[in-house]
Amino acid sequence: MTAAAAAIRRRGPVPPWTIAALLSAISILLGLVSAMLGGGGQAGVVFALIAIALVVVLWKQPWLSPIVVLLAALTVEQFPFTIGSPGATSPGVTPSDYTDRLPLFHGLGGGLHVSPADLLLVALLTIWLFKRWTADTATIPRSAVTLGVGATLVAAVVGVAVGQAHGGQLRTAFTEVRPYVYLAIAYLVASVFTTRLPIIHAALWALVLGSGFKAAQALHSFVTVRSQIPRPDFVVGHEEALFFALFILLTLSLWIFQMPGRLRTTATILFPLVLVADLVNSRRAAWLILGGSLIALTIVTMVAVPARRRFMAKLLVVLAVCSAAYFPAYWNHTGALAGPARALKSAVAPNTRDELSDLYRVQENRNLKLNIKEGGVLGRGFGLPIDYRLPITDISSIDPLILYVPHNGVFYIFMRMGLLGAIAFWSLLGAGIISGCRLVRSRNREVALFGALLSCALVGYALEGYNDQGFFMYRIAFVIGTLLGLGEAARRLEAQGAVAEAAAAIPVPARTPVAAPTPVRPPARAPRPVAVAASDTENRLDRLAQRASLVLLPIAIAFFLWLLLAGSSQHASAPVRGAPVKEAKVASTREHPPTPSAKGTVETVFTTDAQ
Repeated sequence: MTAAAAAIRRRGPVPPWTIAALLSAISILLGLVSAMLGGGGQAGVVFALIAIALVVVLWKQPWLSPIVVLLAALTVEQFPFTIGSPGATSPGVTPSDYTDRLPLFHGLGGGLHVSPADLLLVALLTIWLFKRWTADTATIPRSAVTLGVGATLVAAVVGVAVGQAHGGQLRTAFTEVRPYVYLAIAYLVASVFTTRLPIIHAALWALVLGSGFKAAQALHSFVTVRSQIPRPDFVVGHEEALFFALFILLTLSLWIFQMPGRLRTTATILFPLVLVADLVNSRRAAWLILGGSLIALTIVTMVAVPARRRFMAKLLVVLAVCSAAYFPAYWNHTGALAGPARALKSAVAPNTRDELSDLYRVQENRNLKLNIKEGGVLGRGFGLPIDYRLPITDISSIDPLILYVPHNGVFYIFMRMGLLGAIAFWSLLGAGIISGCRLVRSRNREVALFGALLSCALVGYALEGYNDQGFFMYRIAFVIGTLLGLGEAARRLEAQGAVAEAAAAIPVPARTPVAAPTPVRPPARAPRPVAVAASDTENRLDRLAQRASLVLLPIAIAFFLWLLLAGSSQHASAPVRGAPVKEAKVASTREHPPTPSAKGTVETVFTTDAQ
C-alpha cells in the first residue's frame, strides 16, 4: 500500500493539456446527454448535477477556471437555432446541433432573471475571494489592459443609468450590457488563476479541440440542410467566424514560431476540417475577419521575428499564387467553396442580394449617426429601442433583436455609451494589442506565439464587432476576456522569469584559492534513467488525441472533394423533413421608429438568453 502511494506521488500532477482534452470530451458528452434528456424535463436535473460537480472540481483545482470558461464559450451557442434566430436574414431553419439546446446562456425561468453562465462566473468570483491570499491565485495585474477593462465596465454601468433616465427597459438593458460584464469577469478569472505557463498551453489545447468539435457539427448540419428550401444563412453560430479564424491563426503560428509537438500535430490534422467548416458556414464576415487577422499576423511576425521573415515571404508567395488561381476560377460561383471569392466580389461588384444587404447597412448607419448626435457625450444608454427616424427596410420579423442591437458595433458603442465609453472600449483593445505585440518578443516561444495570437484575436474581434454584432455576442466576450487575462498572466510570468534569470546571473565574488585544485577524473556517464509511469501515461494520451484527430482527417478531405465536385451545385429540391418553412415577409420601408408594440417578438428573443 505504501509503495503504491509512493508511486502515485512520483507521477506528479496531471499535464494541463490532458485536463483540457478531458474537459472537451466531457462537455461533448454532457451536451448530448442533456439534449436527449431535455425532452423529458430532466435537463434541469442534469444541469444542476453538472454545476455542483463543476464547482467542487474548480474549488479543488482553481487553475482550471479559465479553461472551463473558454471551453464553455467555444462549444455552447448563445441562441437556439429556430426561425427568427438573431442574425438570420432568411427564414431558412438551421438544424439543432444539440449544444444549442444547452441552457448555458438561457434564463433559468420561474421569474429568476439569471442564467447558468451568470452563476458560473459568480462561483468563480467566490472561489477567488476565498483563495485570493493563497498560492492558487495571483494578484490582479496593474496594467493598461486592466485599466481599460475597468473603464469599459464603468462606462457600461453609466450607460444603464442613462438608459433608465431616458425611460429604457431595465431587463433589456441588462441583456445588452452583459457582454461587457462577462468580458471583465473572464479577464479577472484568467489573470488571477493562471499562475503557471502550462495553463496557457492547456488553453491552446482547449481552443484546438473546441473548434474541431464545432467544425464537425458544422459539417453534419450542412449535410442536413443542403437540400432545404430556403437554405439557412449559417449552419453554426455567427461567433464561429471568429473562433475558426483563431484556430487557423493558431495552427499557422505553431509553424511560424517553430513549436513542434502534439499540439501542432493535432491542430494541423484538424486544419482541413475547420477550413471546410468555415466554408460551409457561408458567413461573408468570416473571410473579412480571417483576412484582416492574417494581415496582422504577417505584420507582427515580419517585424518582431526577423528570423522567420524568409519563411513568411515564402508563405506569402504561395498564398499569392493560390489566390491568383482560386479567385478567377470561383469569381462567379455561388457554392460553399466560393465563399472567399464571393466575399471579395461583394465588395467590388456586389450582386442583387449583396446590394440589398449593403443598402440596409447604409440606411442603418444613417439612423445610428442620428442617434449618436442625440445621445451626446454619455450616449443614449442601454435598454432603449433604436430610433429609426430615417427610412429603412424593416427586417425585425426575421431578426427581432435588430430593434436594439445593430450590425455596426462601432456606431452601437458610440450610441449606447457615448464618446467617453467608446474611448474606454477602444483604448482597451489598443492596450491589449500592444501587450500582445510585446509578448511576441519573448524568448519563450510559446509566450511569443500566444502574444501574436492575442493581437490577431483582438483585430478579429474588432472586425466581427464592426460587421456582425460581435460586441453583443456573449460567447465572444467570454473568449476575448479569457485571452486578455491569459495575456496579462503571461506578461507577469515572463517578467518573473526575467527577474529570476537576472538574479541567477549576478556574479558572486569568489574567494582567493589557497592552492590549485587537484584534477579529478570525470566520472563515468550515468545510464539513462528509465521513464516513469507519468511519461508513459502522457504519451499514451497524446497518441490517443492524435489518433482521434486522424479519424477526422479523411472525413474532411473527402468532404472537401465532394464540395469541389458536387457540393457547389444549387439544385435544392425539397426542404428538410420536419423543418418548418415559412414564407419570407416582403420588406417594407418605414418612416417612423419602432414602437413598443413590436415587443412581442423582441421579448421572445430577450427572454431566451437573459431571463
